[in-house]
Amino acid sequence: MKSLKFLHFSDLHLDSPFTSLGNNPKVRGQRRQDLLDTFDRIINLAQREAVDVILISGDLYEHNHVRESTIHYINNRFRELRDIEIFIVPGNHDPAINNSYYKSFKWSKNTHILCEDKPQVYLRELDTVFFGAGFSGFYEKEFAFKVDEPLNEKKFNIMLVHATVDMDFGGESYNPVTGKQLASYGMDYIALGHFHNPSTKIGGYDFIYNPGSPEPLGFDERGKHGVFVGTISITPEGKRERDIKFVDISKRQYDILEISSDYFSSDTQIRKMIDSQSTWENPGDILLNVVLRGYTKRGYFIKIGEIEQMLRDKFFYVSITNETVPAYDYMKLSEDPGLVGLFVRKMLERINHSPNQREKHLLEKAMQYGVEALQQGKIDLL
Repeated sequence: MKSLKFLHFSDLHLDSPFTSLGNNPKVRGQRRQDLLDTFDRIINLAQREAVDVILISGDLYEHNHVRESTIHYINNRFRELRDIEIFIVPGNHDPAINNSYYKSFKWSKNTHILCEDKPQVYLRELDTVFFGAGFSGFYEKEFAFKVDEPLNEKKFNIMLVHATVDMDFGGESYNPVTGKQLASYGMDYIALGHFHNPSTKIGGYDFIYNPGSPEPLGFDERGKHGVFVGTISITPEGKRERDIKFVDISKRQYDILEISSDYFSSDTQIRKMIDSQSTWENPGDILLNVVLRGYTKRGYFIKIGEIEQMLRDKFFYVSITNETVPAYDYMKLSEDPGLVGLFVRKMLERINHSPNQREKHLLEKAMQYGVEALQQGKIDLL
């Protein structure tokens, strides 16, 4: 029985600018270093697992931000892997355009870029054909991959894809394709990339996997992040067997903490509420977004910057999202026979039927401003 062992990762986005983390150069610089550290852990894992190949399904780096020194560092690490072959398919953040490093840089001999001018490679020593379907520009309107001849079932057939699978994004095209179409190619394994959260057996097919980003990049990427390590075997009867495991490899985690109160009254109170709900084993590795909802004491204005500063000794990064509104006794106001009561009753009805938390918050703010305008003749926007 012959077998092929691989490590599959995608969407590392080396040299990402991390603009979402504000203007703190120290934090943003550390996050860029975190990505390189995660890359090192991936390479070290590949060596420990003694894989035959590393499959990289796009967005290895950020074309518009990557430094040449980073490319040299990547390539030197690849060169160290004397017994491992590396296959890369370009993504929409690192497309194989004319001035890209995929076309202008001399990569190590064991590194293969699967792009428009070289969409497939056969390695005799592994008896495997590798196919690539990626990006030659920042957008790809259609999924144009074709297999010119029938696959040889005696060989391993592996496909690397950076694409949008089974989703409709309207006018924005990122290589749209269906799981059914991918499955129709008859590959032994399809190494997918593009979306940053891991997915297994995409479309119900047990050979289409997306590892997500090995290091999370934003608050919409909570939970575990890592790579797939797998083995594909062909039995003497020609049957394919797969053994694929997910390995958590990320350095930090993003999380969101929602705190609600009917009476926020001080910054210290909010800090204590956050501390009381802190359950992370290593909070120093956490990037935390605290969402405050509910009502504040009349005349108290939350000092977001000061609370964030209070928490920086505990968490790697903290941001506060303030969705509170000043406290009024709206139920009492709704009983007013005049214009204020009518306005509050109408607004409460809309709030109670709001489809999501965001719209509910906007309606609550609108109700607050309306009551202030009706009672005081002015609106305090602090």
